[in-house]
Amino acid sequence: MKKIVYLPLLTALIVAGCNDAGSLKSNITGSLGEVMIVMTDKTKTSEGGKYLLEMFRQEMTGLPQVESLFSVSVIPPNALSDVMKMFRNIVIINISPNIEQEGVKYLTDNAWAKDQALMFIEAHDLESFREIVEHYEIKILSFFVSAERKRILSFHTKNRNIELMQQVNSTMGINMVIPGGFRAAKPKSGINFKWFSNEAPAYSEGLLIYTFDYIDENSFSKENLIFKRDSALKENIQGSFEGSYMATETNFPISYKTLTVNGHETAELRGLWKTEGDFMGGPFVQFAHLDKINKRIIITEGYVYAPQKLNKRNHVWQVESLLYSVKFPTN
Repeated sequence: MKKIVYLPLLTALIVAGCNDAGSLKSNITGSLGEVMIVMTDKTKTSEGGKYLLEMFRQEMTGLPQVESLFSVSVIPPNALSDVMKMFRNIVIINISPNIEQEGVKYLTDNAWAKDQALMFIEAHDLESFREIVEHYEIKILSFFVSAERKRILSFHTKNRNIELMQQVNSTMGINMVIPGGFRAAKPKSGINFKWFSNEAPAYSEGLLIYTFDYIDENSFSKENLIFKRDSALKENIQGSFEGSYMATETNFPISYKTLTVNGHETAELRGLWKTEGDFMGGPFVQFAHLDKINKRIIITEGYVYAPQKLNKRNHVWQVESLLYSVKFPTN
C-alpha cells in the first residue's frame, strides 16, 4: 500500500481564484447540508468515486424517514466557474502522477468565500485515491459536519434570546445559546425543567433542559438516560389530550455514544420520540453533560415535530448545534 500523508489545516496552499488576504470575501451560496464534488467522470465511476459518493449519501441516524447525511452534487472540473467557487461545501479531486504529496487538504480561512469549507483530495492514481478516501472517511465527514454546525451556531449566537439565556444560566447553572425565535413553554411541573420552542406553521423545534444527580458511572448509561428521559417527559410534557405525554419510541433504534463538549464529558442519545395517547412524534437528539464539580448530569435536548415535511435533517441539525454551545461557568 502506498504511503498516504495527512496534510494539516495550516498547510500553506495558494489557491488560484482566492481573494487577497486583506479583501472582503463573498458570502457562500447553497443550502444547509449541500456538498459539491468536483471530479471527472472517470473518477466518479471509479471505486474511489463511488465510495466517496456513498460516504456522503449515507443514511443519517435517528430520522423517521431515510435521509442522506448530505445532499451531493457532482460537476466536472471545467464547470468550476467563479460563481460555483462560492458554494458552501466543496470537495475537489485531483488525480495526477505529478502531484507532489498525496493526501487531504482542509481549508476554511483560505477558502474562496466567507465561512466556506473547501477540501482538496489529491492522489497519484485512482487506486491511491480510494485508499485516501477510505482512510480519512471520518475526518472528511467531520470536517463538513463541523462546518455546518459552526455556521448554525454563529448565526444563532448573533441572534440570541438574551433573556432566556440568562434564565437558563441562573436556574440551571449553564451557559447555552438560545435562538431569538424561541419562546418559553410551560411544563406541567417545571421543577428543574426548562422547555423552549420555536413554533412555525409547518414545524416545531423544541429545547429541553433538566438535571438529575450523578451517583456513579451507571448514571451515564444508555438505559438510565432513557429511564430519566421518560420520567421527566411524562411529568412535564403533556400531549394534546388529557393523560397523553411525550415519551421515547423504544421500537426504533436509539443510538448512544460518548464525546467531549467544551471540555466536559458528554453522552449522546439519538432516536425518535412519540406521544403516549396521541399520534405525535419525531426525531430528537439529547446530550447528557457531566458536571463533576456539582455531581450532577445536565440534560439538553432538541426535538423536531414536522408531520407535513418529509425532510427533517436540517431541522435536527439546527437544534443539535445548540447543544454544542453548553458550557459550565467554570469553563
